[in-house]
Amino acid sequence: MSFSRRDLLKGIAVTGAVAATPGCSSLATEVTKKPKKTAAKPNLLIIFPDEMRTQALGFMNQDPSLTPNINKFAKQGVVLPQAVSNFPLCTPFRGMLMTGQYPYRNGIQGNSHTGMTGNFGGKDFGIELKKQSQTWSDVMKSHGYSMGYIGKWHLDAPEAPYIPSYNNPMEGRYWNDWTAPDKRHGFDFWYSYGTYDKHLTPMYWTNDTPRDKPLRINQWSPEHEADIAIKYLRNEGGSYRDNDKPFTLVVSMNPPHSPYDQIPQKYLDRFSGKSSESLNTRPNVQWDKKYPEGYGPKYFKEYMAMVNGVDEQFGRIIDELDRLQLAEETLVVFFSDHGSCMGSNGKPTKNTHYEEAMRIPMIFRWPGTLKPNQDNLLFSAPDIYPTIFGLMGMEEYIPDTVEGINFANTVKGKAGDKRPTSQLYTFVPYGAQSYGRRGVRTDRYTLVIDRRIGKPLSYTLHDNIEDPYQMANIADGNESVIEKLIEHELMPWLEYTGDPWRPAEVPASVLKGFT
Repeated sequence: MSFSRRDLLKGIAVTGAVAATPGCSSLATEVTKKPKKTAAKPNLLIIFPDEMRTQALGFMNQDPSLTPNINKFAKQGVVLPQAVSNFPLCTPFRGMLMTGQYPYRNGIQGNSHTGMTGNFGGKDFGIELKKQSQTWSDVMKSHGYSMGYIGKWHLDAPEAPYIPSYNNPMEGRYWNDWTAPDKRHGFDFWYSYGTYDKHLTPMYWTNDTPRDKPLRINQWSPEHEADIAIKYLRNEGGSYRDNDKPFTLVVSMNPPHSPYDQIPQKYLDRFSGKSSESLNTRPNVQWDKKYPEGYGPKYFKEYMAMVNGVDEQFGRIIDELDRLQLAEETLVVFFSDHGSCMGSNGKPTKNTHYEEAMRIPMIFRWPGTLKPNQDNLLFSAPDIYPTIFGLMGMEEYIPDTVEGINFANTVKGKAGDKRPTSQLYTFVPYGAQSYGRRGVRTDRYTLVIDRRIGKPLSYTLHDNIEDPYQMANIADGNESVIEKLIEHELMPWLEYTGDPWRPAEVPASVLKGFT
């Protein structure tokens, strides 16, 4: 991966070190610019489920999933099948989405939760979306958009007194809370929650809901959220948004996230006569491994049912947008925060470098503006923010703090974008920024280096062309490949993102024997 001097200055500008450099405008300046008087501004609709892997998209012909609505949508849009979540975990992805920055820079280096006595949580390390962070939603709000958010937020650490709910506590941590109005980053229609996984009986806070009295709903959460989204689009009586303004609506569905028993029977019935074993035929699935209670490949049938249910509710929203004749006025973006391994290579869910966890759906649709296409661009989570702005004619309002790249030309099918040669992978242990895993994913290789306190570095290298299921670690014997990937790909990423993690200068001979 090569970066220009301007790219590196953008990274440095995040810390304010070059705030006075000509051409490096401060964020405050960017968000207060007056928009140019042009044609009517387009609307924006973002729909993203949680833990839906790229392989679960029916048109990818990998998982035996049922996604007719997403398949239809993909034929109408631009598909980026090599898109990834660089830190495949809920809060880090959402932080990259909202800020356009990589996890080291935005400080969101793990899940946002609060630890109980004797146990730490993300809150102990300041892991949450800061009120002072300028997000894409803040910028759009400042430019006259009505802003709506429906569903899972998971960017705030809960505070005492904790709200009684399913996820409070869980695994020694508190997960769920409301988001105070001054932390909603421009969203003026709010129908959301922090983290709550009882999908059949969800809970929400609205604009007018007191913190101690959330709404309790007896309806599968994606279906309920689709109902609310449809009402927002219809906006009968102007009760959901200002009809005189363009709108932005985010629908953040929790399924197909666990627990896997939280699924209406009708979706399971569509896989009647089939078992998880007959459906999950990836050769890298480890069936005999002991997985945490409630996780693992034996729930793959339920996962497929959830994917089908999300597809159905996604289709309802898109059909309503089209029925209202808003399609040509609205950029629709569909993606997920990360995938889920479901037993592939012995991993239960996410937070790993394997393809099933890293690769995410990424589809842009805008009839009359975007020509349907597929492109194997190495697209990453922080690129979503600037690319959306580029597509919507708002590229001049992309702050210099944004580290992601505006790939609007590529999505439009035009030349001009400098295509990256790799994507960054990262995992940061809580409170240990100089340790953990860093790596890169190229069009052929995935390299991951793990640094642990008091232990030698360990190396994982996969040839994703020869070994698409990443079943073999070929680090031993491929020291020259590793060295080239470190020098030409990983080190430039670390410099660009300001990450203090370093692989150290290790002679090739030392690499032998590490796994």
